[in-house]
Amino acid sequence: MVSAAVLARPQRWTVALPLAAAALFGVLAGLAPLPVVAGVGVLVVVAAVVLRLEWVALALVAVSLFEDYATRAGPSVVKVLAVLLVLAWAVRRCRGRLHDGPRSPVLMAAMAFVVVLLLATAVHNNGSAGLAVLLRYAGFLGALFVLADAVRGGLRVERVAQVYVVASALAAACGLLTFALGADRRVGGPIGDPNDFAFFLVPAVALGLAVRRTTRRRWPWDLATVVVLVAILGTLSRGALVGLAAMAVVAVVSGMVRLRGAVTLGLAVGAAVGLVALVFPGLVATSLHQKDFVAQQNVSERLQLWTAAADMTVHHPLLGMGPGSFALYHHEFLSALPDDVNHPLDVAHNTWLELSSELGLLGLLAFVALLGVAFAQAWSSWRRGGDPVAAAVCAGLVGTAAAATFVTEQYYLPMWLLCAMAVGVSAAKDTA
Repeated sequence: MVSAAVLARPQRWTVALPLAAAALFGVLAGLAPLPVVAGVGVLVVVAAVVLRLEWVALALVAVSLFEDYATRAGPSVVKVLAVLLVLAWAVRRCRGRLHDGPRSPVLMAAMAFVVVLLLATAVHNNGSAGLAVLLRYAGFLGALFVLADAVRGGLRVERVAQVYVVASALAAACGLLTFALGADRRVGGPIGDPNDFAFFLVPAVALGLAVRRTTRRRWPWDLATVVVLVAILGTLSRGALVGLAAMAVVAVVSGMVRLRGAVTLGLAVGAAVGLVALVFPGLVATSLHQKDFVAQQNVSERLQLWTAAADMTVHHPLLGMGPGSFALYHHEFLSALPDDVNHPLDVAHNTWLELSSELGLLGLLAFVALLGVAFAQAWSSWRRGGDPVAAAVCAGLVGTAAAATFVTEQYYLPMWLLCAMAVGVSAAKDTA
């Protein structure tokens, strides 16, 4: 038999350890009270956040639209949120699975992309540049898997759409205000590059039109959508305009949006743009003049970069030249560039050609398959149940894919987020 002393030993430890910890805390607090109190506060906040996976997920979605502002507050704010998201997911998974559904085809396609990414990295080691790109992919893939798990385990896709639209409208308002004050000649806002900013805003248009159909008060969402559209036009981004056009055609032809509603929205946006031109005629004229001045150079520059990316693909068609290779080696495939280029040329300004140059045709096909499977899942959900958010995900994927032809956007959240939302709307269809 086990003696009473042995049975009592664990009980003494459970008393001794808290007492020792309290004594240590008291000594440290006496020696350096402010750092200790601040550290305890941070630990309490982190613990509270980590226990709420949904809060961290929505915070990351919202903050992604204010990336430059967040970087000014702290260079690692977005990265810390991403780490907290994974940590919150790990803590939540320790209590069991978030859902009982089968494996998502979207995540299986993402795993295929991971395999190609690792193979390309193993074949072509591009040092620190390749590692940096690999880590960026890892962050977005991790966000995709965690967000997809979250939207199948309790986080409503409609709530994600609402947060994204609200954050987009606030970011667009910030960009328009900065433009009105004369600080920028194009609407850039919380994301410095207007083209990247416009790419973030494109899916918010479709999601805004969908969210208004799921709530009683529609006018706030209509207003948000108009503000986002005006900001997109203010970015003067050709890629975003192509994305909007593709999204509108798909939405109207497929019946996701009625033609009457599309015309009404267009008239509202036209009136808003006309008002801005009347109030700030000098700013608008200057912006259009500067855009026209650099347009021809941009066209020539991008054609050269696209040709270089295509040549890199031809030379290494299967797995490309490895992550980070375009920034390192594209100059070896350039024939000529304008003499007055005064900015770094480290991206191809074309998502698809940059993917093929770095990861080969296998990587390009894997990424396109990921978007295609996500579109198919959302399309099926919309056709069967008429879910407006599913229709918005379809339109958003089309719009971002079209816009990505003119910008390099695989390193930003929108397409990955739309894929995760496709998992969510598909799971909602299966449980309905």
